[in-house]
Amino acid sequence: LCHRCWLKFEQARLIACFISALAESWRTLLPGEMSNPRVCVIGAGAAGLTTIKQLKDQGITSIECFEKEGDLGGVFNYGKDKNGVYDNAVLTISNYLMAFSDMPPKGHRFHWHHTEYKDYLLQYAHAFGLAKHVSLSTRVLSVEGGPGRWHVVVEDADGKVVDKGLYDAVAVCSGAHQAVNQPTFHGMDSFKGTIMHSSAYKNNANFIGKDCVCVGLGESGADVVREISDVARSTVLAMRSFPYLIPRLARPFHENPLGCSSDAFTSHLRHDLLIVPISHYRKLKHFLNRIMCTLAALLFLLFPSLGRGTKPPTKDAFNQDSAAGFIDKDTRYSPLAAKLIYTFCDLSGQQERGQKFACKNVMFVENVVKGKIATNVSGIKCLEADFVVFNDGSKVRCECLVMCTGYRDEFAFLKGQIGSTGLPLSVPEGNVRRLYKHIFHPDIGESMAWIGFVRPSTGGIPACAEMAARYFALVLAGERT
Repeated sequence: LCHRCWLKFEQARLIACFISALAESWRTLLPGEMSNPRVCVIGAGAAGLTTIKQLKDQGITSIECFEKEGDLGGVFNYGKDKNGVYDNAVLTISNYLMAFSDMPPKGHRFHWHHTEYKDYLLQYAHAFGLAKHVSLSTRVLSVEGGPGRWHVVVEDADGKVVDKGLYDAVAVCSGAHQAVNQPTFHGMDSFKGTIMHSSAYKNNANFIGKDCVCVGLGESGADVVREISDVARSTVLAMRSFPYLIPRLARPFHENPLGCSSDAFTSHLRHDLLIVPISHYRKLKHFLNRIMCTLAALLFLLFPSLGRGTKPPTKDAFNQDSAAGFIDKDTRYSPLAAKLIYTFCDLSGQQERGQKFACKNVMFVENVVKGKIATNVSGIKCLEADFVVFNDGSKVRCECLVMCTGYRDEFAFLKGQIGSTGLPLSVPEGNVRRLYKHIFHPDIGESMAWIGFVRPSTGGIPACAEMAARYFALVLAGERT
């Protein structure tokens, strides 16, 4: 009798344990109730690393990150035969705005060389124990499923296809430099010269003594056209419109009293005063914000010494002589350079429409002034065997056509549909700006986030990635909705 009682007691206890475990498993699958969700992070660049850190800060430890390269750092992993940074790449944004808030840099404000920023990311990963969550040389082949149940398949470092099973959430941190945006022109098949995208550019050694045309002017394009024009026989900068230019050293740049990066003064002051029309403000709080910005601008106008130290630095933000009057890296002030910058800004239409990303690099200006770079803003009409023909009817001899035309967002690993909705698992219209806060898909919710794709008009991506990652982590932890 006692033996039977003991068996019934044990059966009851086991059933109770099973029901409790089953209830707990269901509880962890409910939105906002995931105690320690299993999270897949795709990419271990700046965005991926801060995502791991923010998840850990919220007590989420079941994190697996997959990085296709052999080291941390994403696009900052330099390689002679791979897409990424070029030999002389210097970050457009200064170190204090490229760093994360939980590990600020030390010393003065300056612009990191790409190798220095890579070192910073490695130090960041070491300081917070992030590398243990990362599988290197591992490519994500597919992500399928629906909200809260994402099936992930990868190819590991040995080339084996591995089914990683189901994840509660996925953070897409693959970066904005995966697929090149390369335009096509009539006559490309008959063009005898070389056509390349700037993603393959490393240095100007292959352009010595050649006739070159560089298409497009972003921040990397400004570096590329400057370097090529230093050694080429002729260089033409082909654009469809004028860029809005911001020198990277503090203004007024004919004085440069601080020797400081101009992004130290980036704020909503200029945005509110000069770009956005009053009609844009539909709420009282927005209008009051504009008034406060105006008062702040007047304060700096009346007291220009605010924020300056008693001893100006001897080196500027590119570690050049601060007394030499540089307006950018290896670019000195001259009246013609200043006039050219102001003219480009006026013709850009930014003041009236405010729709352009600013180009925070004016290195190329010096060679325009010297006549080493000719500009054409009519756009390319077609290519001939040895020439580039522009829409204004002019044409120039060309041996090398360099496309500085940026990248497009591509997520080839997203497969199938969103659960049973019938909707494709993809970014709406192929544009991350169609996502909620540029992070969440409206038909998926909080279990999948795109992090590292928010970009301010005149700031850096890492700070925005950190804030997006923190929001994602807080939502998964049930601290935000």
